[in-house]
Amino acid sequence: MHNLTKIKIFRALLYITYPISLIFIFPFAALKRKNKSPLFFFFDRYAIGGAQKIHIDILNSIPETYKQLYFTRLSKNKSLQEVFFSFPNTDARDIHFWCDNLIFRLFTVHYYAFYINRHKKAHVFSSNSTFFYDILPFINRRVTRTELLHNFTHGKNGMEFFGLANVDYLDYRIVYDNYTLSNIKKQYIDYRIPAARLERILFIEPGVTIPGSYNKTYQLPLRILYAGRGGPQKRLHLLNRIAEICIQNGLPVEFHFAGSLDGELSETVMSKSVMHGEVKEAAQMDEIYKTAHVILMTSAYEGFPMLIKEGMAHGCVPVVTALEGNKTHLTHLENALLIDAVEDEEKVVAEGYACVAKLAQDKALYEQLSQRAYAYAVSFFDRDKFTKTYHTFLVGNN
Repeated sequence: MHNLTKIKIFRALLYITYPISLIFIFPFAALKRKNKSPLFFFFDRYAIGGAQKIHIDILNSIPETYKQLYFTRLSKNKSLQEVFFSFPNTDARDIHFWCDNLIFRLFTVHYYAFYINRHKKAHVFSSNSTFFYDILPFINRRVTRTELLHNFTHGKNGMEFFGLANVDYLDYRIVYDNYTLSNIKKQYIDYRIPAARLERILFIEPGVTIPGSYNKTYQLPLRILYAGRGGPQKRLHLLNRIAEICIQNGLPVEFHFAGSLDGELSETVMSKSVMHGEVKEAAQMDEIYKTAHVILMTSAYEGFPMLIKEGMAHGCVPVVTALEGNKTHLTHLENALLIDAVEDEEKVVAEGYACVAKLAQDKALYEQLSQRAYAYAVSFFDRDKFTKTYHTFLVGNN
């Protein structure tokens, strides 16, 4: 989470230092070799996560187009650095050093604003980067400015409020789940944003690679998978408690964890589970999905996670909290088992365990849900549509 007050204060400092930057920083920006195309990307980091997978797919939609890519936050690890830095026709750079220090950041903002403004019909695309919001007031109006919003956090420190505070500087805001879309529309009404701005909100849903046929086999122990990062949003302490109860009760299940989850799981759970660590190769992750039976998530808030989509594409049954974002695609006892409790953590644990136990004891139910999950993924999560839409958006607007 971030503090909007600090952002406002920093913006005032940016205006104060603009004349100084015009004298001392502009010459350096003027000497920098121009980008071969109008496309500039500002992302937060390259540590592994669902957001980063979407960023990779976006870049994959324009492999033939030269682009400059900047990472503005310190990455906790380098899991996806090689992937991002090896994209064809891409000049990728980690500039977090120049963004983290307050003094350096002031002049770095002006440097990149000066540089981008040299490009006719430039398009600046960003996600999860507060540096992008800092730079917006200093970018020429002829530059196309696009924000990708990953979820709606219901707090004035969330990214959705950074976009709201900068709505006059944004040409497009992109969302990819219906729940976030409805909340942004409500937000515009609540804050009396002109209705014409609603037309600038684009809905582009990410897709996943889907195997050509359903090939899931029900067998015990039932393999339960969580993959991704930890943190308050994911509430892995609740998932950990569900796993501990399963272990204590001798349920015929086997937990699998992929990702950097240091300090998120108990010694008991880690010793009784399969710990894959950070999985960098897509082929390795596909193999994990193929052998998994269930995707378990106890998140406090989400849009609609890529983990669920990827799991469903491999016939995994989602057992997840009944968040509005999840319910846009999931129906209890139709293609998933939903944990009705969301805020009551004791009930989340109790219901989560009950759902896992049900699947471990009812083969017919599992097979029905699994087949329907796969069929739903085939119908709604096609990656090709996502790729074509982004290609048209990024290339067609320049």
